[in-house]
Amino acid sequence: MSRTGHLEIGPLCFDLRSTAPGALCYDDPAYAGFFAHSTDTGNALARLPVEVVCGFEPCPTRAPLWLAPNHWAIWEDASDWIIHVGLQAPEEQRLSCRVTRDFTAAELWLHPAAWASGDCIKPLRYPLDQILAWGLLAKVGGVLLHASVAVRDGVGQVFTGRSGAGKSTIARLFEANGWRILNDDRVVVFRREGQWRVAGTPWHGSERYAEPDEVPLGNIHFLHQALTDRLEPMPESQIRMALLDVAAVPWFEDSWSQGILDGLNQLAQDVPCHKLFFRRTPDVVALLEGGHPFLREEVLA
Repeated sequence: MSRTGHLEIGPLCFDLRSTAPGALCYDDPAYAGFFAHSTDTGNALARLPVEVVCGFEPCPTRAPLWLAPNHWAIWEDASDWIIHVGLQAPEEQRLSCRVTRDFTAAELWLHPAAWASGDCIKPLRYPLDQILAWGLLAKVGGVLLHASVAVRDGVGQVFTGRSGAGKSTIARLFEANGWRILNDDRVVVFRREGQWRVAGTPWHGSERYAEPDEVPLGNIHFLHQALTDRLEPMPESQIRMALLDVAAVPWFEDSWSQGILDGLNQLAQDVPCHKLFFRRTPDVVALLEGGHPFLREEVLA
């Protein structure tokens, strides 16, 4: 019976530990590959120890720093942050977390009902894990993008856009042509040893792609539905604004948002970005596979 485990998402690692009876485990297939009881890979650029506690922590009575309507809220409390998730959910489904401002330690409070089966099922989960990921990504200059990623020859092509832009459709089209899909809705981009990389997350879209892997980042494509398939270059100034539109930036806290904004600025300078106009047909795959002067040479090798 393991009361410890590691939830590893790209460059981030949450080291989970519980003193309550029962094992920590995940029954959600989306999380299965990201969680392990054994030693983590050692690849984390930022990590957060999380103590999982059996109990219930009520919300502070004062106004929160930030409130996501009817869903979650965050409060400042001296040297800590307090986060409550599931504000309108039944008490037994809520999550509450206290994390130090420097992200060196966290306590995760779960209702005793979480141990109803004897084990603690899916202790750290969406959206709390994603909220904590924002703070950790700020420390390493990484960014969470609303995007899908398709991999060919070991290099990831990122396809990004707002809801309805076609991220899941693109993922399905590229998978049908032999590409590997890491995710179809949210991906993490970050630098490791000076190289930009992209990683899958457990936070998938409608096609439910959630692969726990990271690869070198080739290009970023901003999706536009159109009557013809084509790529158009973008000036750096336009890239910055376009990235802001699809990046998760926690504006409620400067220490979180600034690290992510710095990462976005560097990303705009370093990684080729294009507008991709497409018709939701397999022809868009042929456009990228056939080579294009805008694309990085190593992607086409």
